[in-house]
Amino acid sequence: MKLILLRHGQTQWNLVNKLQGWRDSSLTPKAKRQLSALSPALIKSDVIYSSDLGRAQSTARIIANISRTHIITDTRLRERCFGALEGKPVLDSVSGGTFWHGYHHRYQAKMTSVPGVEKEQQFDQRINSWLSDITVRHYGNTVLVVSHGEWLRALQNIILGKPSWQQGKGILSNGEPLAIRLAESVERSII
Repeated sequence: MKLILLRHGQTQWNLVNKLQGWRDSSLTPKAKRQLSALSPALIKSDVIYSSDLGRAQSTARIIANISRTHIITDTRLRERCFGALEGKPVLDSVSGGTFWHGYHHRYQAKMTSVPGVEKEQQFDQRINSWLSDITVRHYGNTVLVVSHGEWLRALQNIILGKPSWQQGKGILSNGEPLAIRLAESVERSII
């Protein structure tokens, strides 16, 4: 199975460095141009799965128009919920206090200090549930996934057999597809 991972296009909040989580802001004109210019060969897939959040849906619609592929919306592809930090400008860990310290150190320790944050176990369960479903439904196919930075980072870790909370390969750039193949052994272990 081949997965094409695509982080939603750049948003207005990305420009001003606001944390989105489950909140939303619209795609920038630059993002729409960038996504519309993607080569059909880079995004060719049998199906597109998209988060239900607006920025991912807008991205998926642009991709579907290019590739002529249908979209399946799935809430399990939502970004991690960052609770009290959502909608706020990202502050550094020193001047931002306990909450921002927890956010900036999330790859070293669990974010227990931030009210309303989605727990790592819940986040992992969402990702694993989705991955298990698509490996059964779309075995041998190409699936394009439109989701969010933390979600896609955690997915890559899970596929590689690493803890999802580790930094791993980091956050993908907005609107730049990354193709990965699931090894048959990985697919079997997920199923």
